[in-house]
Amino acid sequence: MSTIKEDPTGFTRSFETHYKDDNDTEIFFHKIELDNKIILNIQFNGVMDTTFELPLSSKATVNYLSSISNSEADIGIEPLLLVGNHANLKISIVASQIGKLIATSGHPKDCILSIGSKWFGKFDESNDDDFEKLMFILENTKKLIQ
Repeated sequence: MSTIKEDPTGFTRSFETHYKDDNDTEIFFHKIELDNKIILNIQFNGVMDTTFELPLSSKATVNYLSSISNSEADIGIEPLLLVGNHANLKISIVASQIGKLIATSGHPKDCILSIGSKWFGKFDESNDDDFEKLMFILENTKKLIQ
């Protein structure tokens, strides 16, 4: 993994990496953090073909701010597809999990997520490495949003 590049103000952070031994696919993670929103881009060889809005639910925000509860049962992330294939449930699940990760981070905010969906394979077929790919994306997203 390359080192995380951050501007002096902390406004943006980014890094590039590869999945396992696949050196043909460069995966670029980029975050722009605003006062009330995070813009997160995950590119696969420069491609992002799907965009979601990941709004935090009011209940999750109130619970986080009051420290009442931080269980995953209280986190209601429902990705809103802005651009992309509505039938692609795989990428919707990835977006939902990224939303939960952001909601449980130290600074939960609404998020705009742009991501390449083709790297996950055909949306109507399951692959043996789907879960591993999801965990890889979540692990690297967590590094980016810390």
